[in-house]
Amino acid sequence: MTRTLFRILFGFLLITLGMSAYAGKPKPAKAKIKAGDRAPDFSLRDLESNLFRLSDVAYPGKEVSWKKKKKVLLDFFQTDCEPCKKELPQVMAYHNKFKDKVQVLMIALLESENGQAKLDKFLKDKKIPFPVLVDAYENTAKKYIVDGETVTLPSIFLIDENGVVRARLVGLKEDLETSLQKAVSLKPAKKK
Repeated sequence: MTRTLFRILFGFLLITLGMSAYAGKPKPAKAKIKAGDRAPDFSLRDLESNLFRLSDVAYPGKEVSWKKKKKVLLDFFQTDCEPCKKELPQVMAYHNKFKDKVQVLMIALLESENGQAKLDKFLKDKKIPFPVLVDAYENTAKKYIVDGETVTLPSIFLIDENGVVRARLVGLKEDLETSLQKAVSLKPAKKK
């Protein structure tokens, strides 16, 4: 009787341990956002505390008079990311060429130590001609570029006026404009 009770309890213990081990495994990360997906909405503040909401410029349906639609380019950036720094001049050139058609936004992820101070110093040395939005808690990054525990930088997303991702570029691109133009037909802004 005690031997049978011991076997039952031992079996129950093995089943319980097996179930808890299975439950403790991390769930596979959801697939990253890719071209053709609806862009997740987000709200972030720029350096002057102005709120930017993606759905205010890129949304489905007809354009409404109080919310002008525009394409949006998101450039996820961190000050300790050398490829991000190397690609930044191309992002700035893209902004200058297409600023009438595309709202370029830098989504700044903060380094774990003194992140805001490092970002402020970096921006003081650079003249960024487009808004810099701070993703202090990486909530937006988690929607777009985090796969499990991995953040892949640089990451650029081109979103159309209807809020659909048209291009997703990961890693340093030698020719950013050509890579983006393969995904979306854009003509340069007229010179003024």
